[in-house]
Amino acid sequence: MKIIIAQLNFTVGDIEGNLDKILTTYQKIRQENALLICTELALTGYYPQDLLLREDLISRQLNALEVLKKETKNQPCAVVVGFAAKNKDTFGKPLFNALAVISDGQQIFEYHKQLLPTYNVFDEARHFAQGTRDNCFTYKGKCIGFLICEDAWYEENKTFYQIDPVANLTNKQLDLIISINASPSNLGKIQERHHLAQKIVQRTNAPFVYANQVGGNDELVFDGGSFIMDKNFSITAQADYFSEDLLSDNNTDKNRHSNNPKMSQESFIWQQVVLGIRDYISKCGFSQVVIGSSGGIDSAVTLAICTAAIGANNVTAITMPSKFSSVGSVNDSVTLCDNLKVSLLHSSITEEFEHAVSQFKEVTGETASPITQENIQARIRGRLLMEYSNHYGALVISTGNKSEMSVGYATLYGDMNGGINPLGDLYKMEVYALAKWINRQAGFSLIPDAIINKEPSAELAAGQQDRDSLPDYPLLDAILKLYIEGDLLTIDEKQVCQNTLNHYAVNQHLLARIHAMVDHAEFKRRQAPPIIRVQKRSFGMGRWLPVAAHYD
Repeated sequence: MKIIIAQLNFTVGDIEGNLDKILTTYQKIRQENALLICTELALTGYYPQDLLLREDLISRQLNALEVLKKETKNQPCAVVVGFAAKNKDTFGKPLFNALAVISDGQQIFEYHKQLLPTYNVFDEARHFAQGTRDNCFTYKGKCIGFLICEDAWYEENKTFYQIDPVANLTNKQLDLIISINASPSNLGKIQERHHLAQKIVQRTNAPFVYANQVGGNDELVFDGGSFIMDKNFSITAQADYFSEDLLSDNNTDKNRHSNNPKMSQESFIWQQVVLGIRDYISKCGFSQVVIGSSGGIDSAVTLAICTAAIGANNVTAITMPSKFSSVGSVNDSVTLCDNLKVSLLHSSITEEFEHAVSQFKEVTGETASPITQENIQARIRGRLLMEYSNHYGALVISTGNKSEMSVGYATLYGDMNGGINPLGDLYKMEVYALAKWINRQAGFSLIPDAIINKEPSAELAAGQQDRDSLPDYPLLDAILKLYIEGDLLTIDEKQVCQNTLNHYAVNQHLLARIHAMVDHAEFKRRQAPPIIRVQKRSFGMGRWLPVAAHYD
Protein backbone atom coordinates (compact mmCIF):
# COMPACT_ATOMS: atom_id res chain seq x y z
CA MET A 1 0.00 0.00 0.00
CA LYS A 2 1.37 3.34 -1.09
CA ILE A 3 1.25 6.39 1.18
CA ILE A 4 0.49 9.67 -0.61
CA ILE A 5 0.40 13.03 1.18
CA ALA A 6 -1.86 15.76 -0.23
CA GLN A 7 -0.15 18.99 0.83
CA LEU A 8 -2.82 21.49 -0.21
CA ASN A 9 -3.63 25.16 0.31
CA PHE A 10 -7.09 25.33 1.86
CA THR A 11 -9.24 28.42 2.47
CA VAL A 12 -11.01 28.78 5.80
CA GLY A 13 -14.77 28.34 5.42
CA ASP A 14 -14.65 27.42 1.73
CA ILE A 15 -16.02 23.91 2.19
CA GLU A 16 -16.85 23.34 -1.47
CA GLY A 17 -13.55 24.76 -2.70
CA ASN A 18 -11.56 22.68 -0.22
CA LEU A 19 -13.50 19.54 -1.17
CA ASP A 20 -12.81 20.25 -4.84
CA LYS A 21 -9.05 20.40 -4.13
CA ILE A 22 -9.22 17.02 -2.39
CA LEU A 23 -11.34 15.43 -5.13
CA THR A 24 -9.07 16.76 -7.89
CA THR A 25 -6.11 15.17 -6.13
CA TYR A 26 -7.97 11.93 -5.41
CA GLN A 27 -9.06 11.50 -9.03
CA LYS A 28 -5.41 11.39 -10.10
CA ILE A 29 -4.64 8.37 -7.89
CA ARG A 30 -7.97 6.70 -7.13
CA GLN A 31 -7.06 3.51 -9.01
CA GLU A 32 -3.89 2.97 -6.97
CA ASN A 33 -3.64 0.74 -3.91
CA ALA A 34 -2.89 3.76 -1.76
CA LEU A 35 -3.83 5.82 1.27
CA LEU A 36 -4.25 9.52 0.45
CA ILE A 37 -3.53 11.63 3.52
CA CYS A 38 -5.13 15.07 3.83
CA THR A 39 -4.32 17.50 6.59
CA GLU A 40 -5.94 18.68 9.83
CA LEU A 41 -9.39 20.27 9.39
CA ALA A 42 -8.89 20.00 5.65
CA LEU A 43 -12.56 20.51 4.83
CA THR A 44 -13.02 23.65 6.93
CA GLY A 45 -9.51 25.03 6.60
CA TYR A 46 -7.45 25.90 9.68
CA TYR A 47 -8.40 27.69 11.86
CA PRO A 48 -12.16 28.36 11.45
CA GLN A 49 -12.43 30.17 14.81
CA ASP A 50 -16.06 31.04 15.63
CA LEU A 51 -17.22 29.93 12.19
CA LEU A 52 -17.37 26.57 13.97
CA LEU A 53 -20.37 27.92 15.88
CA ARG A 54 -22.34 28.20 12.65
CA GLU A 55 -24.51 25.16 12.13
CA ASP A 56 -24.69 25.72 8.38
CA LEU A 57 -20.91 25.44 8.06
CA ILE A 58 -20.83 22.16 9.98
CA SER A 59 -23.71 20.80 7.88
CA ARG A 60 -22.00 21.77 4.62
CA GLN A 61 -18.83 20.13 5.83
CA LEU A 62 -20.59 16.87 6.72
CA ASN A 63 -22.27 16.92 3.30
CA ALA A 64 -18.84 17.30 1.73
CA LEU A 65 -17.71 14.26 3.70
CA GLU A 66 -20.56 12.27 2.15
CA VAL A 67 -19.48 13.38 -1.33
CA LEU A 68 -15.96 12.21 -0.58
CA LYS A 69 -17.29 8.84 0.57
CA LYS A 70 -19.17 8.35 -2.70
CA GLU A 71 -16.04 9.21 -4.66
CA THR A 72 -14.17 6.30 -3.05
CA LYS A 73 -16.88 3.73 -3.88
CA ASN A 74 -15.37 0.73 -5.72
CA GLN A 75 -11.93 2.37 -5.73
CA PRO A 76 -8.81 0.81 -4.13
CA CYS A 77 -7.53 4.19 -2.85
CA ALA A 78 -8.65 5.21 0.63
CA VAL A 79 -8.53 8.69 2.18
CA VAL A 80 -7.54 10.09 5.57
CA VAL A 81 -9.12 13.50 6.03
CA GLY A 82 -9.37 16.02 8.87
CA PHE A 83 -12.76 17.50 9.71
CA ALA A 84 -14.91 18.84 12.58
CA ALA A 85 -17.00 15.96 13.96
CA LYS A 86 -20.14 16.44 16.03
CA ASN A 87 -19.97 15.50 19.69
CA LYS A 88 -23.09 13.43 20.32
CA ASP A 89 -22.71 13.61 24.10
CA THR A 90 -24.90 16.07 25.96
CA PHE A 91 -21.97 17.61 27.83
CA GLY A 92 -18.83 19.43 26.77
CA LYS A 93 -18.09 21.27 23.56
CA PRO A 94 -20.28 20.32 20.58
CA LEU A 95 -17.42 19.34 18.24
CA PHE A 96 -14.28 17.24 17.96
CA ASN A 97 -11.20 18.02 15.92
CA ALA A 98 -11.28 14.71 14.07
CA LEU A 99 -9.90 12.57 11.31
CA ALA A 100 -11.74 9.95 9.30
CA VAL A 101 -10.50 7.03 7.24
CA ILE A 102 -12.75 6.59 4.22
CA SER A 103 -12.62 3.49 2.04
CA ASP A 104 -14.93 2.07 -0.63
CA GLY A 105 -17.75 4.47 0.15
CA GLN A 106 -17.63 4.03 3.91
CA GLN A 107 -16.10 5.77 6.91
CA ILE A 108 -14.27 2.90 8.57
CA PHE A 109 -12.45 4.76 11.36
CA GLU A 110 -12.70 8.02 13.28
CA TYR A 111 -10.25 9.52 15.73
CA HIS A 112 -10.60 12.67 17.86
CA LYS A 113 -7.71 14.94 18.76
CA GLN A 114 -6.75 14.55 22.42
CA LEU A 115 -4.45 17.53 23.02
CA LEU A 116 -6.17 20.85 22.36
CA PRO A 117 -3.65 23.72 22.43
CA THR A 118 -4.64 27.01 24.05
CA TYR A 119 -1.26 28.77 24.03
CA ASN A 120 0.38 31.23 21.65
CA VAL A 121 -1.79 31.43 18.49
CA PHE A 122 -4.04 28.50 19.47
CA ASP A 123 -7.41 28.38 21.22
CA GLU A 124 -8.83 25.00 20.23
CA ALA A 125 -10.42 24.24 23.61
CA ARG A 126 -12.79 27.12 22.88
CA HIS A 127 -14.54 25.00 20.25
CA PHE A 128 -13.54 21.36 20.63
CA ALA A 129 -14.05 18.62 23.19
CA GLN A 130 -11.11 16.46 24.16
CA GLY A 131 -10.98 13.15 22.33
CA THR A 132 -10.90 9.83 24.18
CA ARG A 133 -10.92 7.29 21.35
CA ASP A 134 -8.12 4.82 20.62
CA ASN A 135 -5.65 6.17 18.07
CA CYS A 136 -4.70 2.78 16.58
CA PHE A 137 -6.40 1.17 13.61
CA THR A 138 -5.61 -1.81 11.39
CA TYR A 139 -6.12 -1.25 7.68
CA LYS A 140 -5.26 -3.82 4.99
CA GLY A 141 -3.23 -5.75 7.54
CA LYS A 142 -1.22 -2.69 8.60
CA CYS A 143 -1.36 -1.46 12.19
CA ILE A 144 -1.45 2.33 11.97
CA GLY A 145 -1.17 4.86 14.77
CA PHE A 146 -2.88 8.21 14.24
CA LEU A 147 -2.08 11.65 15.66
CA ILE A 148 -3.55 15.07 14.98
CA CYS A 149 -0.91 17.80 15.18
CA GLU A 150 -0.65 18.77 18.89
CA ASP A 151 -1.07 15.11 19.89
CA ALA A 152 2.58 14.67 18.94
CA TRP A 153 3.83 17.56 21.08
CA TYR A 154 3.18 16.28 24.61
CA GLU A 155 6.88 15.96 25.48
CA GLU A 156 7.48 19.61 24.57
CA ASN A 157 4.37 20.90 26.36
CA LYS A 158 3.98 18.67 29.42
CA THR A 159 2.88 21.55 31.62
CA PHE A 160 -0.29 21.96 29.55
CA TYR A 161 -1.48 18.34 29.41
CA GLN A 162 -2.12 15.29 31.56
CA ILE A 163 -2.17 12.63 28.82
CA ASP A 164 0.32 11.59 26.16
CA PRO A 165 -1.28 10.24 22.95
CA VAL A 166 2.08 8.90 21.77
CA ALA A 167 2.35 6.74 24.89
CA ASN A 168 -0.59 4.69 23.67
CA LEU A 169 1.41 3.82 20.55
CA THR A 170 4.59 2.70 22.28
CA ASN A 171 3.36 -0.78 23.22
CA LYS A 172 1.82 -1.58 19.83
CA GLN A 173 3.47 -3.41 16.98
CA LEU A 174 2.96 -0.51 14.63
CA ASP A 175 3.71 -0.56 10.93
CA LEU A 176 3.26 3.19 10.60
CA ILE A 177 2.32 6.41 12.40
CA ILE A 178 0.36 9.05 10.50
CA SER A 179 0.15 12.59 11.84
CA ILE A 180 -2.11 15.08 10.09
CA ASN A 181 -1.26 18.70 10.81
CA ALA A 182 -2.05 22.34 10.35
CA SER A 183 1.22 23.45 11.91
CA PRO A 184 1.80 27.21 11.68
CA SER A 185 5.22 28.19 10.44
CA ASN A 186 7.74 30.31 12.31
CA LEU A 187 11.51 30.60 12.58
CA GLY A 188 12.97 27.34 13.88
CA LYS A 189 9.78 25.33 13.43
CA ILE A 190 11.11 23.06 10.67
CA GLN A 191 13.97 21.84 12.84
CA GLU A 192 11.61 21.40 15.80
CA ARG A 193 9.34 19.14 13.76
CA HIS A 194 12.18 16.95 12.58
CA HIS A 195 13.51 16.63 16.12
CA LEU A 196 10.02 15.76 17.34
CA ALA A 197 9.63 13.09 14.67
CA GLN A 198 12.93 11.49 15.68
CA LYS A 199 11.78 11.19 19.28
CA ILE A 200 8.46 9.64 18.26
CA VAL A 201 10.18 7.14 15.96
CA GLN A 202 12.57 6.25 18.77
CA ARG A 203 9.70 5.74 21.24
CA THR A 204 7.50 3.67 18.90
CA ASN A 205 10.00 2.01 16.54
CA ALA A 206 7.71 2.87 13.65
CA PRO A 207 8.06 5.02 10.52
CA PHE A 208 6.50 8.46 10.85
CA VAL A 209 4.38 10.23 8.21
CA TYR A 210 4.00 13.96 8.75
CA ALA A 211 1.35 15.61 6.54
CA ASN A 212 1.19 19.39 6.86
CA GLN A 213 -1.01 22.09 5.40
CA VAL A 214 0.43 24.84 3.23
CA GLY A 215 -0.74 28.40 2.59
CA GLY A 216 -1.64 31.58 4.40
CA ASN A 217 -4.78 32.19 6.46
CA ASP A 218 -4.90 35.66 8.04
CA GLU A 219 -1.77 36.07 10.20
CA LEU A 220 -0.74 32.42 10.02
CA VAL A 221 1.36 30.85 7.30
CA PHE A 222 1.65 27.09 6.90
CA ASP A 223 4.90 26.08 5.24
CA GLY A 224 4.00 22.54 4.18
CA GLY A 225 7.25 20.62 4.27
CA SER A 226 5.47 17.29 4.72
CA PHE A 227 7.86 14.37 5.14
CA ILE A 228 8.25 10.67 5.82
CA MET A 229 10.84 9.44 8.32
CA ASP A 230 11.93 5.80 8.49
CA LYS A 231 12.90 3.82 11.58
CA ASN A 232 16.52 4.87 11.13
CA PHE A 233 15.54 8.55 11.54
CA SER A 234 16.22 9.29 7.87
CA ILE A 235 13.78 11.48 5.96
CA THR A 236 13.05 9.31 2.93
CA ALA A 237 10.59 11.66 1.24
CA GLN A 238 10.31 15.42 1.57
CA ALA A 239 7.62 17.69 0.13
CA ASP A 240 8.20 21.21 -1.09
CA TYR A 241 8.07 24.13 1.29
CA PHE A 242 5.61 26.99 0.79
CA SER A 243 3.77 25.42 -2.15
CA GLU A 244 1.23 22.72 -2.83
CA ASP A 245 2.68 19.27 -3.41
CA LEU A 246 1.82 15.61 -3.72
CA LEU A 247 4.31 13.38 -1.93
CA SER A 248 4.57 9.59 -2.14
CA ASP A 249 6.55 7.19 0.02
CA ASN A 250 8.04 5.55 -3.08
CA ASN A 251 8.79 8.68 -5.06
CA THR A 252 11.73 8.06 -7.40
CA ASP A 253 12.81 11.70 -7.65
CA LYS A 254 16.12 11.78 -5.76
CA ASN A 255 15.68 15.47 -5.07
CA ARG A 256 12.76 14.51 -2.87
CA HIS A 257 14.98 12.59 -0.47
CA SER A 258 16.72 15.00 1.82
CA ASN A 259 17.57 14.38 5.47
CA ASN A 260 17.54 18.04 6.46
CA PRO A 261 16.77 20.64 3.80
CA LYS A 262 19.00 23.68 4.23
CA MET A 263 17.31 27.04 4.08
CA SER A 264 18.82 30.33 5.15
CA GLN A 265 16.89 32.50 7.57
CA GLU A 266 16.41 35.14 4.90
CA SER A 267 15.14 32.58 2.37
CA PHE A 268 12.70 31.25 4.95
CA ILE A 269 11.43 34.73 5.86
CA TRP A 270 11.06 35.69 2.20
CA GLN A 271 9.01 32.63 1.31
CA GLN A 272 6.94 32.99 4.48
CA VAL A 273 5.91 36.59 3.92
CA VAL A 274 5.47 36.30 0.14
CA LEU A 275 3.12 33.34 0.53
CA GLY A 276 1.32 35.00 3.45
CA ILE A 277 0.78 38.24 1.56
CA ARG A 278 -0.24 36.49 -1.67
CA ASP A 279 -2.87 34.36 0.06
CA TYR A 280 -4.18 37.19 2.24
CA ILE A 281 -4.70 39.39 -0.81
CA SER A 282 -6.34 36.72 -2.94
CA LYS A 283 -8.42 35.07 -0.21
CA CYS A 284 -9.79 38.48 0.81
CA GLY A 285 -10.87 39.11 -2.79
CA PHE A 286 -8.30 41.75 -3.76
CA SER A 287 -6.12 41.78 -6.86
CA GLN A 288 -4.21 45.05 -6.49
CA VAL A 289 -2.32 46.83 -3.70
CA VAL A 290 -1.04 50.35 -3.05
CA ILE A 291 1.97 51.22 -0.92
CA GLY A 292 3.46 54.51 0.25
CA SER A 293 7.06 54.70 -0.94
CA SER A 294 9.17 56.84 1.38
CA GLY A 295 12.55 55.93 -0.05
CA GLY A 296 13.28 54.06 3.18
CA ILE A 297 14.17 50.43 3.81
CA ASP A 298 10.77 49.29 5.08
CA SER A 299 8.68 50.49 2.17
CA ALA A 300 11.34 49.24 -0.26
CA VAL A 301 11.28 45.70 1.09
CA THR A 302 7.48 45.78 1.29
CA LEU A 303 7.29 46.75 -2.38
CA ALA A 304 9.66 43.92 -3.31
CA ILE A 305 7.57 41.42 -1.35
CA CYS A 306 4.27 42.49 -2.90
CA THR A 307 5.75 42.54 -6.40
CA ALA A 308 6.95 38.96 -5.95
CA ALA A 309 3.59 37.94 -4.47
CA ILE A 310 1.14 39.34 -7.04
CA GLY A 311 3.19 40.81 -9.88
CA ALA A 312 4.39 44.35 -10.63
CA ASN A 313 1.32 45.16 -12.72
CA ASN A 314 -0.84 44.81 -9.63
CA VAL A 315 1.30 47.03 -7.36
CA THR A 316 1.16 50.83 -7.22
CA ALA A 317 3.52 52.98 -5.18
CA ILE A 318 2.92 56.59 -4.17
CA THR A 319 5.73 58.92 -3.08
CA MET A 320 4.43 61.77 -0.93
CA PRO A 321 7.30 64.11 -0.09
CA SER A 322 7.02 67.02 2.33
CA LYS A 323 9.39 69.94 2.86
CA PHE A 324 11.37 67.69 5.20
CA SER A 325 11.87 64.92 2.64
CA SER A 326 15.31 64.67 1.09
CA VAL A 327 15.72 64.79 -2.67
CA GLY A 328 17.53 61.49 -2.37
CA SER A 329 14.51 59.76 -0.83
CA VAL A 330 12.31 60.72 -3.77
CA ASN A 331 14.98 59.75 -6.30
CA ASP A 332 15.56 56.45 -4.49
CA SER A 333 11.84 55.68 -4.77
CA VAL A 334 12.03 56.33 -8.51
CA THR A 335 15.03 54.02 -8.93
CA LEU A 336 13.45 51.31 -6.80
CA CYS A 337 10.15 51.33 -8.68
CA ASP A 338 11.97 51.38 -12.01
CA ASN A 339 13.90 48.29 -10.92
CA LEU A 340 10.72 46.55 -9.77
CA LYS A 341 8.76 47.80 -12.80
CA VAL A 342 6.15 49.17 -10.41
CA SER A 343 4.06 52.23 -11.25
CA LEU A 344 5.03 55.21 -9.06
CA LEU A 345 2.72 58.17 -8.48
CA HIS A 346 3.90 61.53 -7.07
CA SER A 347 1.88 63.65 -4.65
CA SER A 348 3.61 66.40 -2.67
CA ILE A 349 2.02 67.02 0.74
CA THR A 350 3.89 70.27 1.51
CA GLU A 351 1.06 72.65 0.68
CA GLU A 352 -1.56 70.58 2.50
CA PHE A 353 0.71 70.17 5.52
CA GLU A 354 1.31 73.92 5.82
CA HIS A 355 -2.42 74.56 5.47
CA ALA A 356 -3.18 72.02 8.23
CA VAL A 357 -0.65 73.63 10.58
CA SER A 358 -2.09 77.06 9.83
CA GLN A 359 -5.64 75.81 10.44
CA PHE A 360 -4.60 74.28 13.77
CA LYS A 361 -3.29 77.63 14.98
CA GLU A 362 -6.38 79.44 13.71
CA VAL A 363 -8.68 77.07 15.61
CA THR A 364 -6.69 76.69 18.86
CA GLY A 365 -4.70 79.89 18.97
CA GLU A 366 -1.53 77.85 19.49
CA THR A 367 1.21 76.58 17.23
CA ALA A 368 1.05 72.85 16.68
CA SER A 369 3.70 71.03 18.72
CA PRO A 370 6.53 69.23 16.90
CA ILE A 371 4.95 65.81 17.49
CA THR A 372 1.59 67.10 16.24
CA GLN A 373 3.22 68.41 13.07
CA GLU A 374 4.95 65.07 12.52
CA ASN A 375 1.70 63.18 12.91
CA ILE A 376 -0.15 65.56 10.59
CA GLN A 377 2.23 64.55 7.82
CA ALA A 378 1.76 60.84 8.46
CA ARG A 379 -2.02 61.20 8.50
CA ILE A 380 -2.10 63.18 5.25
CA ARG A 381 -0.15 60.36 3.63
CA GLY A 382 -2.40 57.76 5.17
CA ARG A 383 -5.46 59.57 3.85
CA LEU A 384 -4.02 59.78 0.33
CA LEU A 385 -3.38 56.04 0.32
CA MET A 386 -6.93 55.35 1.51
CA GLU A 387 -8.34 57.64 -1.17
CA TYR A 388 -6.48 55.66 -3.82
CA SER A 389 -7.77 52.46 -2.24
CA ASN A 390 -11.35 53.70 -2.25
CA HIS A 391 -11.19 54.79 -5.88
CA TYR A 392 -9.33 51.83 -7.41
CA GLY A 393 -10.20 49.03 -4.98
CA ALA A 394 -6.56 48.40 -4.15
CA LEU A 395 -5.62 47.09 -0.70
CA VAL A 396 -3.37 49.44 1.27
CA ILE A 397 -0.27 47.65 2.55
CA SER A 398 1.25 48.91 5.79
CA THR A 399 5.05 48.94 6.09
CA GLY A 400 5.97 49.16 9.80
CA ASN A 401 8.52 46.68 11.15
CA LYS A 402 8.33 44.90 14.52
CA SER A 403 10.97 47.07 16.18
CA GLU A 404 9.04 50.26 15.49
CA MET A 405 5.66 48.73 16.26
CA SER A 406 7.03 47.41 19.55
CA VAL A 407 7.95 50.84 20.86
CA GLY A 408 5.07 52.75 19.27
CA TYR A 409 7.23 54.46 16.65
CA ALA A 410 4.25 54.73 14.30
CA THR A 411 1.25 57.01 13.76
CA LEU A 412 -2.32 55.84 14.22
CA TYR A 413 -4.42 56.56 11.11
CA GLY A 414 -1.24 57.51 9.29
CA ASP A 415 1.58 55.14 8.38
CA MET A 416 -0.28 52.42 10.31
CA ASN A 417 -3.09 52.53 7.72
CA GLY A 418 -3.48 49.31 5.80
CA GLY A 419 -5.21 45.99 5.46
CA ILE A 420 -2.15 43.82 6.12
CA ASN A 421 1.48 44.33 7.17
CA PRO A 422 4.15 41.96 5.79
CA LEU A 423 6.97 43.34 7.99
CA GLY A 424 5.09 43.52 11.28
CA ASP A 425 6.90 40.48 12.72
CA LEU A 426 10.36 41.35 11.39
CA TYR A 427 12.80 43.25 13.55
CA LYS A 428 14.57 46.16 11.88
CA MET A 429 17.88 44.38 11.37
CA GLU A 430 16.03 41.43 9.83
CA VAL A 431 14.52 43.86 7.31
CA TYR A 432 18.01 45.04 6.38
CA ALA A 433 19.25 41.46 6.09
CA LEU A 434 16.29 40.59 3.89
CA ALA A 435 16.98 43.57 1.61
CA LYS A 436 20.59 42.45 1.11
CA TRP A 437 19.40 38.87 0.45
CA ILE A 438 16.93 40.15 -2.16
CA ASN A 439 19.75 41.91 -3.96
CA ARG A 440 21.97 38.82 -3.87
CA GLN A 441 19.18 36.76 -5.38
CA ALA A 442 18.54 39.39 -8.05
CA GLY A 443 22.23 39.64 -8.91
CA PHE A 444 22.18 43.45 -8.71
CA SER A 445 20.99 46.23 -6.40
CA LEU A 446 17.27 45.71 -6.99
CA ILE A 447 16.80 47.66 -3.79
CA PRO A 448 19.18 50.61 -4.32
CA ASP A 449 22.26 50.63 -2.10
CA ALA A 450 21.41 54.21 -1.16
CA ILE A 451 18.23 52.95 0.55
CA ILE A 452 20.10 50.26 2.47
CA ASN A 453 22.98 52.49 3.50
CA LYS A 454 21.15 55.69 4.46
CA GLU A 455 20.65 56.64 8.10
CA PRO A 456 17.15 55.52 9.22
CA SER A 457 14.78 58.49 9.46
CA ALA A 458 11.05 59.15 9.33
CA GLU A 459 11.90 62.52 7.71
CA LEU A 460 9.09 64.26 9.58
CA ALA A 461 11.27 67.07 10.90
CA ALA A 462 14.43 68.85 9.85
CA GLY A 463 17.52 66.68 10.40
CA GLN A 464 15.50 63.97 12.12
CA GLN A 465 17.05 60.53 12.62
CA ASP A 466 15.65 57.44 14.33
CA ARG A 467 18.60 57.36 16.73
CA ASP A 468 17.45 60.67 18.18
CA SER A 469 14.76 58.80 20.14
CA LEU A 470 15.71 55.14 19.82
CA PRO A 471 18.85 53.10 20.55
CA ASP A 472 20.86 51.73 17.64
CA TYR A 473 18.70 49.10 15.97
CA PRO A 474 21.01 46.12 16.68
CA LEU A 475 20.70 46.96 20.37
CA LEU A 476 16.99 47.75 20.24
CA ASP A 477 16.25 44.46 18.47
CA ALA A 478 18.17 42.48 21.08
CA ILE A 479 16.32 44.17 23.93
CA LEU A 480 12.97 43.58 22.25
CA LYS A 481 13.61 39.93 21.44
CA LEU A 482 14.48 39.16 25.03
CA TYR A 483 11.50 41.09 26.37
CA ILE A 484 8.82 39.92 23.93
CA GLU A 485 9.78 36.32 23.26
CA GLY A 486 12.68 35.57 25.58
CA ASP A 487 11.01 32.52 27.14
CA LEU A 488 10.70 30.93 23.69
CA LEU A 489 14.24 31.56 22.47
CA THR A 490 16.88 28.85 22.42
CA ILE A 491 19.91 29.14 24.68
CA ASP A 492 22.02 30.17 21.68
CA GLU A 493 19.48 32.80 20.58
CA LYS A 494 19.37 34.28 24.07
CA GLN A 495 23.16 34.38 24.20
CA VAL A 496 23.39 36.28 20.92
CA CYS A 497 21.01 38.90 22.29
CA GLN A 498 22.86 39.08 25.60
CA ASN A 499 26.18 39.51 23.80
CA THR A 500 24.73 42.52 22.00
CA LEU A 501 23.57 44.03 25.29
CA ASN A 502 27.03 43.46 26.75
CA HIS A 503 28.68 45.04 23.73
CA TYR A 504 26.69 48.23 24.24
CA ALA A 505 27.16 48.10 28.04
CA VAL A 506 23.42 48.47 28.52
CA ASN A 507 22.20 49.72 31.88
CA GLN A 508 18.94 48.93 33.67
CA HIS A 509 17.61 52.43 33.05
CA LEU A 510 17.64 51.92 29.28
CA LEU A 511 16.08 48.48 29.59
CA ALA A 512 13.30 49.87 31.75
CA ARG A 513 12.69 52.72 29.29
CA ILE A 514 12.38 50.38 26.30
CA HIS A 515 10.18 47.93 28.20
CA ALA A 516 7.89 50.81 29.20
CA MET A 517 7.68 51.96 25.57
CA VAL A 518 6.59 48.46 24.55
CA ASP A 519 3.93 48.34 27.28
CA HIS A 520 2.60 51.81 26.57
CA ALA A 521 2.25 51.14 22.82
CA GLU A 522 -0.22 48.30 23.31
CA PHE A 523 -3.16 50.55 22.42
CA LYS A 524 -1.58 51.29 19.04
CA ARG A 525 -0.95 47.64 18.23
CA ARG A 526 -4.55 46.81 19.12
CA GLN A 527 -5.59 49.11 16.25
CA ALA A 528 -2.87 48.02 13.83
CA PRO A 529 -3.53 45.91 10.72
CA PRO A 530 -2.86 42.18 10.94
CA ILE A 531 0.69 41.04 10.31
CA ILE A 532 2.29 37.97 8.74
CA ARG A 533 3.59 35.83 11.60
CA VAL A 534 7.29 34.91 11.42
CA GLN A 535 8.68 34.84 14.96
CA LYS A 536 7.96 32.40 17.77
CA ARG A 537 5.78 35.04 19.42
CA SER A 538 4.10 37.68 17.31
CA PHE A 539 1.85 40.60 18.07
CA GLY A 540 -1.82 39.90 17.44
CA MET A 541 -2.93 36.29 17.85
CA GLY A 542 0.29 35.29 19.57
CA ARG A 543 0.41 37.94 22.30
CA TRP A 544 -2.66 39.23 24.12
CA LEU A 545 -2.26 41.94 26.76
CA PRO A 546 -4.79 44.38 28.23
CA VAL A 547 -4.72 48.00 27.12
CA ALA A 548 -6.39 49.61 30.14
CA ALA A 549 -3.94 48.28 32.70
CA HIS A 550 -1.05 49.35 34.92
CA TYR A 551 1.81 46.93 35.47
CA ASP A 552 5.59 46.89 35.77
